[in-house]
Amino acid sequence: MLIIRFLNINKVEQGDEEPKRCSIHQTPPHLDNYCACHDGRLRFFHCASHLQQKPLPPPQDVTIAIPTLPFAALAQIAQHQGFYLQEGLHATPLVYPYGKPALQAVVDGSADFAVVAETPFMFAVLNGEKISIVATILTSSEAHAIVARKDRGIVKYEDLKGRRIGATLGTSGHFFMDAFLVAHGISNADVEAVDLKPEEMADALANGTVDAISTWQPFLSYTQQKMGDRGVSFKDEDIHRLTFNIIATHDFIRHNPEQVAKVIRALVKAEEFAIREPAAAQKTVADFCHIDREVLRRFWPAYSFQVTLDQSLLLALEDESQWAMGNGLVKKRQIPNYLNFIYYDGMQSVKPERLMILR
Repeated sequence: MLIIRFLNINKVEQGDEEPKRCSIHQTPPHLDNYCACHDGRLRFFHCASHLQQKPLPPPQDVTIAIPTLPFAALAQIAQHQGFYLQEGLHATPLVYPYGKPALQAVVDGSADFAVVAETPFMFAVLNGEKISIVATILTSSEAHAIVARKDRGIVKYEDLKGRRIGATLGTSGHFFMDAFLVAHGISNADVEAVDLKPEEMADALANGTVDAISTWQPFLSYTQQKMGDRGVSFKDEDIHRLTFNIIATHDFIRHNPEQVAKVIRALVKAEEFAIREPAAAQKTVADFCHIDREVLRRFWPAYSFQVTLDQSLLLALEDESQWAMGNGLVKKRQIPNYLNFIYYDGMQSVKPERLMILR
């Protein structure tokens, strides 16, 4: 960059010679880099070529396991828009159909970071994994629903009793199913839970393998479209508030705190981009997830894409831990202190006003 400074010099007296026009190389030693110009001022030219600029360090390599779900939108946008690279990270995405296998990639050492809902994270902690949430990037109370077959006599909540219900066990869809049933007077012993992958839901319901399914978008839309008038949907926004989070191992965080902060900064840029250019953001997510843009546009307003760490996350982890232990889904019988499984320093350094967890 060229920086110019101006210095006044005394006006020439009558009879004095006009100041000579000189180049930078013609100036006296004590006015090195100054040049007298015809307008009676000295100009100082400080050229970038005269400076020894420190070269930028090469980008640091990181691997991020990202599910092809709209809940991971900010991670997908940060990848597509080059925000990780802007922060000095060469990010390699590992793509998974949903969050649970993405988390497993971190546990197995295949990825440095993963994007995952709080439920698989909770199960991993209860099973002894040393991992932490570094940021939440989505919350929604409208992410889940149960879709059932009307032609099998299911038209109201109570009709779910005694039915086979498909869910992806160990995920937020599993927790939503159980919480929904209990809230409407049906225990989980009154139904048969069938473990299905999200992508299997629509076909399993359509061909009669199950009587109902509990899942999330975009698989809800696929199932509802496939069932048409034969299907009925049950929702309850007071049952569950989904979070999607960025997680990493304790060991990685301890040795790479700068990379954690850089990832958070890239995600904040993605959040700002999604607000500023929602249509472009939706296109990026639709392309990444291979879903119809019109389908995505319909349920996009139900999602809050914000980089944060909130007290409600702790409450959700504790509630879901109680559910997992009470139903014999894990061996552990004591709720861990989840304050030890959330990393605060990254958010504190990048966006301290978004750190809202009491410690």
